[in-house]
Amino acid sequence: MADKHMIDNNGYIDVQSALKLKEAEGRVEVEKLNAESDAKFRELLIKESAKETASKHLAKFAGLYLLILVLAFIGSIKFIPETSIAVVAGLITLVVTSLSTILRGIVENGDSKEETHIVKRDIVNK
Repeated sequence: MADKHMIDNNGYIDVQSALKLKEAEGRVEVEKLNAESDAKFRELLIKESAKETASKHLAKFAGLYLLILVLAFIGSIKFIPETSIAVVAGLITLVVTSLSTILRGIVENGDSKEETHIVKRDIVNK
């Protein structure tokens, strides 16, 4: 049925119509692939656990948080009585140490995750 429109009165193929048809088919295929990849991406985001989301957020912004904490401590020295500086320094140190430990855990877990995927893939391929 579609070929009927591409053939002119003399029985020759109308090249312009054939090209337009192929172009339209190509556009539809590209849109279909884009929609599929977008759906897969959204599915991955939905399936991601809270721990993974928090890990990604901390991996991106932990350095900024540490900088803010240190700058806040340095700025607060002017306003805090001398007797309380040690307490504030201890609290800031505790938070910085906790964030550093969390970051180290993220880095270590990321490496072990990749290694287990590699090992599983090698076992399946053998």
